[in-house]
Amino acid sequence: MEGEKRKLKALSDIASIDITLEFNEILQRILKITCEAMGAQSGTIMLVDGGAEELRMVASYGLGQDYPERVHEMARKAGVPLTSSPSGTVLRTGKYYIVPNVLEEPRGKPWLNLTKELGFSSIIFTPMKKGSENIGLLNVYMAQPHRFTDEEIDFITIAASQAASVVQNARMCSRLKDNIQELKGYREHLEEKIEEAHKKLYDSEKYLRVIVGSSSDGITVVDEQGRFEFANDSFFRIIEWTRDEIIGNYFIKIIPEDMNELVFQQWNKVQEGIPGDFETKIITQSGKIKCVKVAHVLTKIRGKKKIVSITKDITENKKLELNLKESEVKYRDLFENAEDPMYTIDASGNFLSINNAGLRLLACTKDELIGSHISRWITPESLKAGNENFSKLASGESIQSPPVYEMISKNGEHRWVETRVRTIKNGDKITGIHGIARDITEKMRLEQQLKEFHEKLKKSYEELIEADRLRTEFVSNITHELLTPLTSIKGFTELLHDETTGKISSEQKKNLEIILRNSDRLIGLIKDLLDVSRLEKNRFGLQFGLVPVEDILLKSAQDVQPQAKCKEITIVQDVEPLPRILGDEGRLIQVITNLLSNSIKFTPQGGTITIAARENKSEIKISITDTGIGIPPEKLSRIFDRFYQIDGSSSRKYGGMGLGLSICKSIIESHYGTIWAESNGLGSTFHVILPKPENGKNPGS
Repeated sequence: MEGEKRKLKALSDIASIDITLEFNEILQRILKITCEAMGAQSGTIMLVDGGAEELRMVASYGLGQDYPERVHEMARKAGVPLTSSPSGTVLRTGKYYIVPNVLEEPRGKPWLNLTKELGFSSIIFTPMKKGSENIGLLNVYMAQPHRFTDEEIDFITIAASQAASVVQNARMCSRLKDNIQELKGYREHLEEKIEEAHKKLYDSEKYLRVIVGSSSDGITVVDEQGRFEFANDSFFRIIEWTRDEIIGNYFIKIIPEDMNELVFQQWNKVQEGIPGDFETKIITQSGKIKCVKVAHVLTKIRGKKKIVSITKDITENKKLELNLKESEVKYRDLFENAEDPMYTIDASGNFLSINNAGLRLLACTKDELIGSHISRWITPESLKAGNENFSKLASGESIQSPPVYEMISKNGEHRWVETRVRTIKNGDKITGIHGIARDITEKMRLEQQLKEFHEKLKKSYEELIEADRLRTEFVSNITHELLTPLTSIKGFTELLHDETTGKISSEQKKNLEIILRNSDRLIGLIKDLLDVSRLEKNRFGLQFGLVPVEDILLKSAQDVQPQAKCKEITIVQDVEPLPRILGDEGRLIQVITNLLSNSIKFTPQGGTITIAARENKSEIKISITDTGIGIPPEKLSRIFDRFYQIDGSSSRKYGGMGLGLSICKSIIESHYGTIWAESNGLGSTFHVILPKPENGKNPGS
């Protein structure tokens, strides 16, 4: 808020500069007011020489008296005009030009050494406009790289416009004074000079009329009684009355009634020879009210008192002031009612302001907090960290991540806050800090819980790894210990069954066949366990090559033919001629054989199993359909899970460990294929999709 007031006062101060001062003094005052309002290191003014149509730097502030000449000298040495810099772009486009970092500005190379010597880093070049014409530039220099805000750009744009009017008015006033001085001199000359004086006066008045006529501000001449004698076109444009309606009439005609007292006070002052300026309102011919700034002076023209006035339309400026005041109210409301704590502290660490969220955080009143030192509300460790961060800011360093501090509320409760701050400066000196804090106490608590959970999870994971290692080792050992005696049992049983060791009865042969079947069953279960172990460790060791799908289906059907024959089940093959695919023939036969064995197991006596295979553009589809008992719909999604059995009761009719389909799924997926089952209650169909090598992904890659 203080910054906005300072800028508004600066605009008023520029417009109020006494145009009767020396021209260089006027330029210096414009620069000083603008730079101080912006908190800038320095500034310059460039003006267009109307006669030579050349841009020249005519004044500087904070850079040494010889800076303009040094700038021109650098341009001469580089062999380039001054307009080759960003100032030329502003002059051509009529728009401001921002140089965030002069070291990176290609148009500033000729003046780079001078820039480094004087130590400024960013510049905003702003056009000084007279109507649609640029009469020069008002430039502001910052010591550090700076991102000019919209508010700063708006301010310097208005300041440049104000400065343009002041410069033009000062030029005209200077010329008027010179001409008036000449007139006084002419009166003291002898009679023989009168004719020459009249001629010069005529030429002078003609020149003045050209200047007055081209001014963007209104210029008027009023007689002692207050009647308009002369006004330029800009004046009529401002007041929106015609020449016939104004010339010869009293000035009070365009003054609203509520402004009469103020205007007459100023009239009396100027009649006493006291020049000055003031703000008032005028009423247009249509009844619209406008705000104007008037500067007037008492003079004599042909021996009679006249009041010469310069009128500037400041209606838009007043609207801007009103908008700024409304913005101040709005931002004050946002400040007070923001969800996050917002505050300002001075350079010594004392609180200057805080919003309601900050008071809630510290559980105190504004009277208890304002003026107190921050050390009262923060832990010693956080205070030390805060002082270190302030030292970094004071030395021009940036703070990479938002600092986190531990705050202490009035009731003794400790809270963690994450802060973002910006410095408040007066010139190059840091006078305070504006900050926004975010209460992250709950976040810190959750992060601590997450850290503890992560440690527990890590420990559990390590325990699972160890358990998995022990389980794998156990499975490997137990399967080896089981396979060894089973292989011996099967071998000796086959010797007995084949009567290698002697004749046996038919009853004994039947019993040995039962032993052989169960031995094969146990060996198959143990191998399934080994396959599961390999799958878990991704150690299938698949051997890929080009294999014929038709051979795989034929061999698989032959392998299960004895089982099918026992149950009088017919196996039908509906297989088209198929191309070779990349795969492990042994493992693919294992899959098809397992699916056929399952179909035989769950198909009643005398049923049918159909093997179908088709080729499409990118894949081969194999389907095995049976007329068995089917699969309940709610269990279709789980039949490929490891150790899952449709009938899991102890009295189930069909044996098995529930590993076969899980192994099949892993083998098919290792071939970049898919497998699934369908059932309508009158049997089941298992589908296998395998990619063709020319279009599918190469499983061996």
